[in-house]
Amino acid sequence: MKTMTIQDGAKGFRFLRGMLRTMAVAALVAPCCEAVTILDGPTFVAAGTNAPLAGTLSLTTDVDSMVSIYVSDGVEDWQRDFYDYGTNHSEILLGFKPDRTNQITVTVRDQFRNTSTFAQPLTFVTGLPPATFPGIILVTNYPSQMEPGYTMFSAENITVKGAYYVTMVDYSGQVVWYSSVVKTPSDIRQMTNGNLFYPTYSGLGFTEANMLGQTVQTWTTPRAYTVDSHEDLITDHGTILYLSYSKQEVPDFPSSATYSNAPLETADVSYDRVVEVSYTNASLLLNAWSLLAMLDPTRINYLPFMDLSFYGIDPEHANAIIDDTNDNSIIVSLRNQDAIIKFSRSGQLQWILGNPQNWGAQWQPYLLTKVGPPFEWNFAQHAPTLTPQGTILCFDDGNDRAEPWQPILPDQDNYSRAVEFSVDETNMTVSLVWQFSGTNYDRLYCGLIGNAPMLPQTGNVLVDFGAVSWENGARPSRYSTNTPTEVRLKEVTHEANPSVVFDLELFDPGNTNINYAGYEVYRAYRIPDLYAHPAVPVPDLTVQMQGGEALLQFTADPVRDYVVQSSTDLANWFDMGTPTLEDEDGDFSYIDTASSGLSTVYYRLVTQ
Repeated sequence: MKTMTIQDGAKGFRFLRGMLRTMAVAALVAPCCEAVTILDGPTFVAAGTNAPLAGTLSLTTDVDSMVSIYVSDGVEDWQRDFYDYGTNHSEILLGFKPDRTNQITVTVRDQFRNTSTFAQPLTFVTGLPPATFPGIILVTNYPSQMEPGYTMFSAENITVKGAYYVTMVDYSGQVVWYSSVVKTPSDIRQMTNGNLFYPTYSGLGFTEANMLGQTVQTWTTPRAYTVDSHEDLITDHGTILYLSYSKQEVPDFPSSATYSNAPLETADVSYDRVVEVSYTNASLLLNAWSLLAMLDPTRINYLPFMDLSFYGIDPEHANAIIDDTNDNSIIVSLRNQDAIIKFSRSGQLQWILGNPQNWGAQWQPYLLTKVGPPFEWNFAQHAPTLTPQGTILCFDDGNDRAEPWQPILPDQDNYSRAVEFSVDETNMTVSLVWQFSGTNYDRLYCGLIGNAPMLPQTGNVLVDFGAVSWENGARPSRYSTNTPTEVRLKEVTHEANPSVVFDLELFDPGNTNINYAGYEVYRAYRIPDLYAHPAVPVPDLTVQMQGGEALLQFTADPVRDYVVQSSTDLANWFDMGTPTLEDEDGDFSYIDTASSGLSTVYYRLVTQ
């Protein structure tokens, strides 16, 4: 590693350039008086049909520099800074809106904060989305109370077969990115590097695509364990968890969920497996847990006979997985059992959260008992998650709100909700913590799909009513005879009486076509940014002596936090404090008042 020394009277200050994991260490250098120069470019190339609102900016400079862009589209102005210092730049630009003429001004800045702006702005004209793109209506938004970031979802146009759009919108519901690279309704997640991760259409693996809509890499799973697109979970320990279904004959299976005296039969049923493969080699099978082996193979709710063409008889219909690292266990949602279950990695069932009716004697010890004020059980739920408090939050679709052979609640009188439970594993009890249904003013019934993740900064909950077929007891459209569904994405406060701070509707209320079918959204997420913010070394730390004290300056991503550390021997490092963010461009400074009187000091930054 290279060291550099500058003398200030009798003092020698030494600074180190290098990297220790996410720690950034830089050498002291003298300020430069010459400005940075753009040697080649800049050019902007639009991404095309896979990501119509994105493109790539390219340029080269004579010295290491960072790039900033300033965009004016005739309606609003915005800026984006890139902190990857170098001479060859290729930056993916994101955040453009449809039907705008964007003027992109490019500025570069070297490590000494000398700048150069390219004289002629670049032009990027964005078009309107395709005619099959969903109609988006902003119902409500209160930006100051909302979770920062963008809402990401994959919208399916039910009227037009094969029309799927992964979509990102800002706080006002304006589209800032979309793509049709995903060809099937599935769980789509943003990776830590900013790319998208989703199951492939073939069911034989997963795909990573960047924000230009380009495939970055693929994973091929074992052929005997095809991927069910309900869940694709990258764990924190280098694996991928997903669901896979197969078929099996089960004797003494009910032939009806409506008539209790219907004859039993040997049935060809679909059953689910939770599968774990290696992230680095997805063909390497690590675990496969059969849910049929843990549960009553003949227990059903009203739903197993609904979609026989795709699944066959479907008594489980698992749709979500939680990797519970608190005790190395797995939590799974089973829609057609009206149950969320937990089991150990050894395959031992631990508890069942759901209506206790119709479970046999073998499973009675695992059923959680209600405690506290009365509450409704979950029915046909989707997407449970663990909150920071250790509670379970899920989207309760509410189908039928009854178990077989009991009177069902008609759909027009039903409701869906986000609901939070607290499980006491020691006493095998469950209590209601919180719920949001909107039943007092906007009763929505969504008989399939949906999710309700808690948002990390505000604690708000983003509720995806992903396929609303009844709103306040009425159909969404008075024109269509095709039972259309609308989507309502609601961000609500996590309070006893929740407030709606964001409400986005996907629907075309003026469509008078009798065959209009509306839209569906499997899951929705609030992502912090369109861009990734990796913990990377800070390359431009400079130190100057001012009045006997060391002034540290650097430029870095203001989204992240930084700690200044010092050492006199490069072996023992001590936290000095956090630097001050001087402006929105990411300029930081720190004055080391303790440096006076020291003969040798080393500095480094820790990126958090």
